[in-house]
Amino acid sequence: MYSFFDNDLSEGKINYIKSFPTDDNAYVIYDEKNQLVGNCALYLNDKVSFLIQMRPNLTSKGMGKEFLEAFLEFAKNKYNLKDIELSVLKFNERAIRLYKSLDFKVTDEFMGKTVKGEMEFIKMERAL
Repeated sequence: MYSFFDNDLSEGKINYIKSFPTDDNAYVIYDEKNQLVGNCALYLNDKVSFLIQMRPNLTSKGMGKEFLEAFLEFAKNKYNLKDIELSVLKFNERAIRLYKSLDFKVTDEFMGKTVKGEMEFIKMERAL
């Protein structure tokens, strides 16, 4: 699930990384000790969507909710957003529980391309 953070430089992963925004809408997140926590990016289209990733060794420690709340507050204030959406792999039940705990609602299901081929996604959104 967290293969993004390994050292695999497959063509699929390189293309995935190249799809990230390369302007002021992409961020790398560090903690107060200057240690990498994760990364995030906003896609400012008709609907504002985002991607957020936390280092695997930091997951399952009760930090995800605080991490995501801080990002949502930052995005709301910096971009004056009213709502936001995300897409998550359908099998990622832990992430879906986190998003639902922060009032994200399921709005759609679809097949999408990943570095491992076509997979099922869930689209979720919420007001900010």
